Amino acid sequence: MILRNIRSTPLRLTIMLMAIFIMSSAASFTAAYLVIKSSFDTALADEIDLKFATYQAIENQGDLLERLLLDSRSANPELLILQYRPDEGAPIANVMRIPPRNAFGVIPESAIDHADQSIADSYLARSARVGQGQLTIAQTREQIVNMGEIMLSVVMIGLLPALFAAAVFGVFVAGRAKAKIGDVQRTLAALTGGDMSARVPTGKESNDLSDIGHAVNKMAASQDALMVSMRQISTDIAHDLKTPIQRVAVLVDQIVERTNLSDEQARLLHQASAEVDRIDKTFQALLQLAQIEGGAVRDRFATTDLKQITTDMVEFLDAEAEDQGYVIGQQLVGAGPFTINGDRHLLSQVVANLIQNALRHTPKGSRIDVALTTTASHVILSVADNGPGIPKGETEKVLRRLYRMEKSRTTQGNGLGLSLVAAICALHEAKLELLDNAPGLRVKITFNPAT
Repeated sequence: MILRNIRSTPLRLTIMLMAIFIMSSAASFTAAYLVIKSSFDTALADEIDLKFATYQAIENQGDLLERLLLDSRSANPELLILQYRPDEGAPIANVMRIPPRNAFGVIPESAIDHADQSIADSYLARSARVGQGQLTIAQTREQIVNMGEIMLSVVMIGLLPALFAAAVFGVFVAGRAKAKIGDVQRTLAALTGGDMSARVPTGKESNDLSDIGHAVNKMAASQDALMVSMRQISTDIAHDLKTPIQRVAVLVDQIVERTNLSDEQARLLHQASAEVDRIDKTFQALLQLAQIEGGAVRDRFATTDLKQITTDMVEFLDAEAEDQGYVIGQQLVGAGPFTINGDRHLLSQVVANLIQNALRHTPKGSRIDVALTTTASHVILSVADNGPGIPKGETEKVLRRLYRMEKSRTTQGNGLGLSLVAAICALHEAKLELLDNAPGLRVKITFNPAT
């Protein structure tokens, strides 16, 4: 979940902007600290130089020693350290020992031998020749250290709450942006799945994400209108051609019954009658598809026992299958109930179409297994055979209207059986899967149980 959130573009932009803010703030505070520190160091160096000038102005060695002895006794080691090592005689200092520095440099507390005396954490020190000896003066850097701590406190007190507020606000804004992007993604997924009524929720806001939402809705409305137009055209064609086709069928029957025909003429007319009947069934299926896809039959939904429907259809087709050399088996898995919300006639057609599809596309002697399974949350219908199955790459195509695989073109059918099954499953909000039965095909339909 965390990794998925980090992949969100709005959240990544928020993190990036916060990182830039942190780095720029850190750079600003660091630059300010270095400038102030340099100013303090310069002031300390000037103060030390002034002290050196004061001692160098004393020409008499005795007076110098007396002045240094007096100053070392009065100086607080936490603020100022004096050490003078004359060429002859005992050293003068207010600490045990401090290392000499020929140039200005920082001396830490650890480098100073101070016994039990209280001293500062660090000093700015310099050593030089004064009179007849080596003088070291070290001035405390406590104010610089304190200044650094104060600036750090400013960062902690001022910057961190600002960062926290920015982070909360950024995550909030990123969450809203992600939610809008999620709305667009879900709408596109629904449109891809065939739900042409899906739309992106849009408000009165005016921003780039809202513009994208409006554009998606405009595209969806255009596609929906196109689909409705295409369905209406196919429905109108089917309606307009249905009556002439039925008239042709009647005329062919009348020719056969009322005229004396040779055997060849009768055979050809019987073939013509069969073709007209097949065309009529195709248009009937197209009209039914249009009706199902329009959702007009949803008001007929009722609590339906899928077990009873399956049993009836297996018994109805078993005799025909047995005459052709096929075996149909039925299996129930689970205690039930096997009830769902749906239209009994359409669900019966699903079971019949799947069994007839298996009979049509498998060799004689094949076995067809019809199974019903109940789980805690679903009712599953499956129809499996041990025939040649469907090649990879064809599973999506066989659900299209009038599509027939090359090897199926010599068999009976109009290429609408599985299309009708898919449309009925979509109407019932059921999940249709075409699976490899190794060998053969297994059609699995997952329904939501009756509520």
